[in-house]
Amino acid sequence: MKQLCGSWYCRRDRAGGRRAYPAEQGSKLCSLCRARVHDDIVELPKLYGEFESSLIRFPFAFEERISGGEVKGMRLNEASVNARSDIISMLATWSGMVAEERRLTKPIGRDVAGLAAFLTRHLDWLLAHPTAPYFADEVATMAATARRASRPRSVLRLPLGYCVEEDCDASLYAVGTAADARSQALVRCEAGHMWQAHEWLVLASQVSGQESHRPPRMNNAAAQRAGA
Repeated sequence: MKQLCGSWYCRRDRAGGRRAYPAEQGSKLCSLCRARVHDDIVELPKLYGEFESSLIRFPFAFEERISGGEVKGMRLNEASVNARSDIISMLATWSGMVAEERRLTKPIGRDVAGLAAFLTRHLDWLLAHPTAPYFADEVATMAATARRASRPRSVLRLPLGYCVEEDCDASLYAVGTAADARSQALVRCEAGHMWQAHEWLVLASQVSGQESHRPPRMNNAAAQRAGA
C-alpha cells in the first residue's frame, strides 16, 4: 500500500471524505503539497520585507506616550512585529536541523532570503525526512499567518499632547494605517496643523516640554462653569 501524503492539507481532505493523495516516491508529501511548501518558502522573504512598511517608529520622545497614560511605544501593527520574528525563528530552526544532520555549513546570520534559499535547495531531503509533515505544516501555518498580518488594518490614532503652534491648543495626535504606514503616517492636530516625518524630532522635543508648564485643560462643562 502506498504511503499517503502527510501534509495538513491532505489530512484535512481525508478527514472530510475527499480524495486521498499518495506521497511521492521517496517523500512524505504528494506533488501538490510539495509545490505548496516550495511556494510558501519562496514567498516568506517577500512577506518579511513587506512588513517593514507596515511598522512605524516615531522618535524616542514619542516612544513613551507624551500625553501620559498606559500605552507604551507606538507600532501600528504588532502582528507584523511578531510575524517577522516568527519567520526568522522558523527558518533558522529548520536550517539548523538540515545543516546539523547533513553536516553542512549553516547560513550565516539571520538573513531571511538566505535561510529560505537554503531550505529550498534542500527541500527534497527535508520532505523525505520523518519530520517532513511537521515541517510542511509549520511552513503552511507561518505563511498563512504572515499573509494575514500583511493585510491593511484599521487606522490607529494615538494622542501625543497639544499643538505647539502659536495660539493653538488643539489636541495633537499621530495617525496611520498598517498598510504602507511609513507613507501614510501623520502627526497632526485637530485644528489642521501637520508635521512630516523629518519634523518629528523637533516636534517631540517641543511637546515633551509641555507637561512641565501647561496648565490642565478644562472640558467644556468646566469652562462654562468657570466663566459663569
